[in-house]
Amino acid sequence: MITVLSRYTATVAVLVVAIGSRVASSMDNIVPGQKCCPVDRLYDPEVRSCRLSGTDVDEYRQRLLNRLDRGFRVEANVSFNMTYYPLSYCNTTEVLVDVPAEEVRGLMEAHPSPIDLSRDYCFDLTPSDELVARTCRPRDQYCGRPGYTCVNKCCSAGYFRRYVDDPMGYLECKNSEMPFTLSVYETDAGGSPAGRSNNTVLPYWDGQVSHKSQTIESSFMLTTDGNLHLINEGDEWIVPNTEYCLEYYAGDGPPEAANLLVFVYSNAKRPVNYIFWVTYLPSVVCLALTLIVYATLPYLRNAHGHYVMFYMACQLVDFVCIMINLSVYIDIKSPLCIRFGYFFLFAILTTCCWLNVICFDIYWMLRYNNSTNRNTSKSVRAIMYHIYCWGFSSICVSTGYLFQHSQNETLRGLAPDIGTHDCDFYKYYSYGTIIFLWIPLCGMLTANLILFLLTAILCSRIKSELNKFRRTDSKTEIFLVYKERFVMSIKLFLVFGIPLFFTMLCALFRIEGIIKTIITRIDFSQGVFIFIIFVAKRKVIMDLLKKFRRSTVHSDVTQSNTISRSS
Repeated sequence: MITVLSRYTATVAVLVVAIGSRVASSMDNIVPGQKCCPVDRLYDPEVRSCRLSGTDVDEYRQRLLNRLDRGFRVEANVSFNMTYYPLSYCNTTEVLVDVPAEEVRGLMEAHPSPIDLSRDYCFDLTPSDELVARTCRPRDQYCGRPGYTCVNKCCSAGYFRRYVDDPMGYLECKNSEMPFTLSVYETDAGGSPAGRSNNTVLPYWDGQVSHKSQTIESSFMLTTDGNLHLINEGDEWIVPNTEYCLEYYAGDGPPEAANLLVFVYSNAKRPVNYIFWVTYLPSVVCLALTLIVYATLPYLRNAHGHYVMFYMACQLVDFVCIMINLSVYIDIKSPLCIRFGYFFLFAILTTCCWLNVICFDIYWMLRYNNSTNRNTSKSVRAIMYHIYCWGFSSICVSTGYLFQHSQNETLRGLAPDIGTHDCDFYKYYSYGTIIFLWIPLCGMLTANLILFLLTAILCSRIKSELNKFRRTDSKTEIFLVYKERFVMSIKLFLVFGIPLFFTMLCALFRIEGIIKTIITRIDFSQGVFIFIIFVAKRKVIMDLLKKFRRSTVHSDVTQSNTISRSS
């Protein structure tokens, strides 16, 4: 975190460059002063940054001293000793402003000696050889005032963002001389950006820790009221000036390649675009309908059907949590925030666990169906499956919670950090996320692939053995049932596992753009695919129609009997 230097102690951590002094009769005749830019640079008020003077350093220095001499009307035996300080001494309640030329002249007339001003003002020359002064002023005197637009900078003046040399890639503020330039737009009656404004942009730093935000790589426009208008996947998102910061970010490249990006705070209310609702709501509805169908048709509620129902129920809870996270704002200071985050993690893990159980159960039934001495009863197997799914997920969630609230700094560094910066995982490539989310999911997905391979080999072997029997043989019928379940489990894995695998890759390797968008859309549509796999079949649909007709006939008969008795 960047520590804002006090203007009275700035000399401790700055590069001191003496740009000139005259020979004086004693050291008491040397007047100290602050220069706004480094020794070889002048200040350009048009872009509010320093640039090369374009002339010899000694010549430029002499011009600056002459202007100071004439302005302050110093005596012949007095010499200026100008020192450059980085522009980071304004505190979090101030902005660095250019003092108007009239005010500079008034200051010089009111203070014939510049000693009183040396710690509050810096001086420099403009490209037109005019004397300019800069100083820190309270924000409330400028922000919201006509002609000025204040914007929150992620780092203090003279710094920009880039990743530190760390495997997790945490953002940190680094020294930079890059000018902070940004256009401002007027707003129309509806509050949308209109024509460009001539307002002066005054960046400030509000003291927020630099990694408590998320990067939004999208186009944006700053309006005169300080709000940002983001174009996020076709939808307009208005971010208030208290919920974001702007900063140049260079990634792993040189500072010259830095781009100005938006870093939105975790407490900002994010919009949910229409694409989310179009792809997500049908998925939630289809999951709920699939559960209802399984609860309606008795023959689907066998042992294997119960495992499928548990999987779909956990998936539905997972989707509902995603919907709440994206559409409902949960205050990070609320006690519900941490509970919601860990419940969300529990739902994700149990969903993958039940898919793991489905794959294993099919392999077990095919492998040990003919072995009476090794075949475990269904009830014992069901108990073991429940212990595995609920127990494994509970252990992961509990361990992550204990790590996060541990007194040991190393354990806290390995925690998921749920509820610290966000009610969900803040970063999907941090140590805690990798340990408590990606490693368990990767392990279960790998186990599923191995089980699929073993089951496929087993199916091939059993099929060759069954060629000796007639197609009406009971063993053949049982094999066909198990084979159908195996095919359905493969489809289920493709729907759940493949998008999850690529989502993991996108998070770990920070893949953005159209690839991530397509994967996200497929991931959001899982419920529709599950409905097609388990419900959209001729037999299931016909059985549902028969069930509905039988219920309708039974209702009509009951109503007729009631009427006849009453008459």
